[in-house]
Amino acid sequence: MMNLVFKDDQFGFQLLRLLGESTSGAADIGEVISTAERIKEGDFKSWCDEWSKTARELNKIADECYSKGHMVSAKKAYLRASNYYRTAEFYLHDNPNDPKIGELYNLSLECFSYVIKLNKSFIEAVKIPYENTTLPGHYYRLESSIGPKPVLIAMNGFDGSKEELYGLAMTALEHGMDCLTFEGPGQGEVIRKQKLFFRYDYEKVVTPVIDYLLSRKETDPKKMVLLGESLGGYLAPRAAAFEHRLAACIANEGVYDFLGEFTNKSNITREDLLKSINLNPEKINNETYDSAKTNTSMKWSSSHGMYVFGVDSPAEFISKMGKFYLKGVAEKIQCPTLILDADDDKLLGGQAKPLYDVLTCKKDYILFSSEYGAGAHCQVGAKLIGNESIFTWIETILQNI
Repeated sequence: MMNLVFKDDQFGFQLLRLLGESTSGAADIGEVISTAERIKEGDFKSWCDEWSKTARELNKIADECYSKGHMVSAKKAYLRASNYYRTAEFYLHDNPNDPKIGELYNLSLECFSYVIKLNKSFIEAVKIPYENTTLPGHYYRLESSIGPKPVLIAMNGFDGSKEELYGLAMTALEHGMDCLTFEGPGQGEVIRKQKLFFRYDYEKVVTPVIDYLLSRKETDPKKMVLLGESLGGYLAPRAAAFEHRLAACIANEGVYDFLGEFTNKSNITREDLLKSINLNPEKINNETYDSAKTNTSMKWSSSHGMYVFGVDSPAEFISKMGKFYLKGVAEKIQCPTLILDADDDKLLGGQAKPLYDVLTCKKDYILFSSEYGAGAHCQVGAKLIGNESIFTWIETILQNI
């Protein structure tokens, strides 16, 4: 299913990711397919150029609609342009000093700012106090309800953004919940503008987010649910292990050991992998760089990993990944927890079930199937199926509180 236009699995996955956003209006199938068909297979520059072209064209349409007072059309065009600018920037991180990173990401944020402006009755840009700075977020609120409400706290993972969670947040509103999407260290504009790198102890990030929510009168303090997507499937359970004010936690998909991406494919234990990095980091570096010459996924994951972890070599990145491990931590989670999995996850496959197995709290596990198009990482391309399961579970949990 991922090879709709591209033979390359990495490009195919990102294409499917975009197609899935069409359900929320953040992409249009014809635009996505026609842009993809102009891109040279496995060529990062071509990817950037063509998505930039499509984004700029939509940006012009949105600006024209806005200037003439066609606000609904403007909002829809700005939403898609924002997503396409984000997509254009996606593969640029092998050179952290590339000026296009800031240029394209700022254009993505600017377009989304119009989405907020044109939805100002229920979307609010917020700043969440964190250590000596703030974290950016978007608060989506129900317009008609009165009194404290359940709140979904949603965060992405290794490479997503808060803007990309627009569809999830809008779905939360449909299910009678407010939603706070936010970015922490290593993510979105926090890494690009504030240069705050990923940290493994994400409870130190989530606790200030919960403190912020409890300062808002809309929040029902007994009904705060935390959801993490992709690497967020590690970050959310890690936070829930130490932050016991949560009513529930969802890992989409569950990540027990971030190093599992390497150990499962190479048939090596995590201990031996970390030992080999310490003893001979240059060997790991050379093997990674050699593989990246022909493997698009390796080229992207290693360059992006170094970018968001603030390191200069693949060996350092992998060493940092070693701390993202829930052994002896997941057992501390007290709230009901939902672990999602997929039968054809080519990114973090094999990590959800081990996490589910060690949980001692009330827990549920859902395996999504390729038979119905939901077997890719985080149900990419089948978000309606994923969201139906997620919100049915949330409603069931909250009904008993």
